[in-house]
Amino acid sequence: MADPILSVQRLRVRYGAVEVLHGVDLDLEPGRVCAVLGANGAGKSTLVNVIAGLHPSTTGDVRLASRLVNRWTPDRRARAGLCLIPEGRGIFPRLTVRENLWMATHLGVTRRDVEARAFEQFPGLAERRDQMAGSMSGGEQQMLALARAVATEPRVLMIDELSMGLA
Repeated sequence: MADPILSVQRLRVRYGAVEVLHGVDLDLEPGRVCAVLGANGAGKSTLVNVIAGLHPSTTGDVRLASRLVNRWTPDRRARAGLCLIPEGRGIFPRLTVRENLWMATHLGVTRRDVEARAFEQFPGLAERRDQMAGSMSGGEQQMLALARAVATEPRVLMIDELSMGLA
């Protein structure tokens, strides 16, 4: 069994007086897929937001490749290979497909490489490279968000509401 690429231990999260995560433990091995399922309000979005550093935990640890990342900022976690596609996709509607992809270059990937990787994995986006992202269907926008994420070759990819907008 390989060491986990992502490990969450004893994670507890509160919103005011209400505890919404009650001691979550999760280990994700490299190359594996994990789905977190539950009813609306069960804490799925809270979990990925805490892992990404967007919301603080009350207690518990988050480790990326055995490194404790609790005090790391979201951008430091992203630079270390932790990628989150938030609910709502996180695309820029007033930018073109190509310009949205370029947003991934802050991680040190060139524009050319980002486009090549994205268009290889999602050839339908190549035809829309100069189209405004906000004018695309929900499924196409989700495809763009996925393309931008996988173009950076993250160590861990978390997707909140994966099927939102897909036909």
